[in-house]
Amino acid sequence: MHKNKYLKPLLGLYLLIFSIMAYANETIPQIFQTVKVDGKLDESVWSNAKIIDLQYEIYPAENIPAKFKTTAYLYEDNEYLYVGFIAEDSEVNKLRASYRDRDDISDEDLVGIKIDTFNDQRRTYNFFVNPLGIQEDSISDDILDRNDFSWDAIWYSAGIITEQGYSVELKIPFKALRFANKKGTKEWAIDLLRMAPKDFEYEFSSSLLDRNINCTICQYKKYKGFANIDTGQNLEVVPYVIANQTEFRDPLSNEPWQGDSADFEAGIDLRWAVSDNSVLNATVNPDFSQVGSDTAQLDVNTRFALFFDEQRPFFLDGADYFNTMLTVYYSRNIADPDAGIKYTSKLNSGSLGILVARDNNTNIIIPNSQGSSLASLDEESNSAVVRYAHDISDDTLLGVTLTHRDAGDYSNDLISFDGKHQLTDSDVFRYQVIHTETNNSEALQSNFNRDASENGSAYRLNYNHNDRDWSWFLSHNHFDENFRADLGFLSRSGYRKTIVGGGRRWYGDDTDFFSRVQLRGDWDTTVQYDGQKLETESEATLSLEGRGQSEVDFVFGTREVFFDERWFNQDFYALSASYKPFADIRVGIEASYSDDIDFLSDQARSGEVTEYEFYFDWQLTKHLNIFVEYVQQDFDLPQGRFFEQEVINSNFIYQFDQKSFLRLLFRYQDVNFTNDPILLGSLAVNQKNLSVARQLLYVYKFDAKSVLYLGYSDNAVENDLIRSLRKDIKTLFAKFSYAFQL
Repeated sequence: MHKNKYLKPLLGLYLLIFSIMAYANETIPQIFQTVKVDGKLDESVWSNAKIIDLQYEIYPAENIPAKFKTTAYLYEDNEYLYVGFIAEDSEVNKLRASYRDRDDISDEDLVGIKIDTFNDQRRTYNFFVNPLGIQEDSISDDILDRNDFSWDAIWYSAGIITEQGYSVELKIPFKALRFANKKGTKEWAIDLLRMAPKDFEYEFSSSLLDRNINCTICQYKKYKGFANIDTGQNLEVVPYVIANQTEFRDPLSNEPWQGDSADFEAGIDLRWAVSDNSVLNATVNPDFSQVGSDTAQLDVNTRFALFFDEQRPFFLDGADYFNTMLTVYYSRNIADPDAGIKYTSKLNSGSLGILVARDNNTNIIIPNSQGSSLASLDEESNSAVVRYAHDISDDTLLGVTLTHRDAGDYSNDLISFDGKHQLTDSDVFRYQVIHTETNNSEALQSNFNRDASENGSAYRLNYNHNDRDWSWFLSHNHFDENFRADLGFLSRSGYRKTIVGGGRRWYGDDTDFFSRVQLRGDWDTTVQYDGQKLETESEATLSLEGRGQSEVDFVFGTREVFFDERWFNQDFYALSASYKPFADIRVGIEASYSDDIDFLSDQARSGEVTEYEFYFDWQLTKHLNIFVEYVQQDFDLPQGRFFEQEVINSNFIYQFDQKSFLRLLFRYQDVNFTNDPILLGSLAVNQKNLSVARQLLYVYKFDAKSVLYLGYSDNAVENDLIRSLRKDIKTLFAKFSYAFQL
């Protein structure tokens, strides 16, 4: 114990002095010699590259010498950034490396690079690979602390496992990035990282990370060079063709399957790099089909709309240019557009995003203080969003967002102002102020009891402190009764809410079972627009991270809820835990109990909800992955069980190599209501509601945007009238897209 007391400060002082000396001359060399991307690093050019050691362990320990040696090599040739890694490991047989689809390797051994090309501490491009060269790319947004894995770039990688560990090579085209449109030497912030999942999830870095600083990108080392790089005015053209044949039938009847002959669709997406920092996207008859299926969710007895992540290519490029603290733009509201155009640009001290689309559907979330409804207009709509964000300084950012939507005699307009101020290394103040104006169609007025014209405002104020050991925050939200962000995802209006909370963190070392322990809690109160208090809640959470990459959360709390002109007193408890008993399998459980409200019946009733979840993610071989999730929820009233629902999501994936895989998806949802007429009251529902969806899909990816899909999917239902599971729809489909880079 006494040895460590003096050793750790001396090590920290040594690393600090060494890092200051190393910062003095950091330049990425320009070498006009390419390499064969095979993961071997056996070309002579690597000996002339910039050599960077990943010498710091930043997790679970804090800035101590790394346990495993990792060396990175960097150079550029005006067209590509070349990155090589040699990662030594004393337990090669325990490396976690398998053939998986891109962006699905987070639990494996990884090395990668994060690049802040504008050196403005706002966002980074992230490129990671596992020891077999499987890719993962994303964009990190330090403004909103978000990591977007939906971003996909075309780049090249390979990796091999050696007797000493593994080595990988990356070849990243500069045209996949955006950077300052200026001549001469540029300075970029770069961090090299290695993830080594052993007993703990080790992270090694080329940069020191001070946990007392509430900013990550600002701590990356700066590297000069890139004087003559140029994206060029390159044009990426991605035509696609889809062929599908869908048949359907009434499962109640014995009629044969109905359906037309095969349906063919074609379209084209264009991406034009107007300059090094500006991109224009356009699409004609865009491919907004989803080859994957949304994960089934528990959706019975919910008051507010469910959120689904965006998966469609056109919306993903430059999506971070439209992000705000409150989601005033939610791209999945644009459901089925004929065409769209988008322009995004990083200016000298700001960023600009513009998007316009024509949609065949008009779906609208109608919010109120105690729930939300979904409206659909049988008219085409026009949608537009504009956002500009300006860096006043390194510590201050201001932004403005405009959205518009119209369909016939309906329209909704929004203007939003937002800001972020880094007050100290550990303190951040964020705010957003919004005003909306809505003209409701006659259908909306009559069906949802809305006025012809409605104006509303909203704002959020958020203060956050986060240092090494302590965190606390204060947030206040205010939404007028008639506030509507119809192009966004804000499913509640007519209330104000105040939240205050904080927490304390403790850290262990290699001799402890837990590497991090955190205790946090918060208190909040919600008041309706007319002054009626709606809810008061107190909540506490104990979080543990430890050996076996284990994660455990205990949550407990109490709340008072006002609904349907009465108060409900509720307690809630939850436990969630995940663990890797073996290198290739992660198992997880969740269990919760809470007092709840029956929102389905004409008159709200107090009940109890018990929910269980179990999942496992098993990399059975280097090629075969199995994921299964089971969720059960029971809702009990004092007189007996009201309903129960089960959800099963499972994926079986055989990855042949880096480019191709075969996947079987299975989605199961079963909702069973009581047959007791006393419990049902006047509620008219099927007692049995079962649906099963399946999909078999073969995928070959030439690169991130050139893909061949061949698949079959079907759906079956069972309810009170359909006594056994019967298919009601089935589809055969094929899709091919190819990215031409001109």
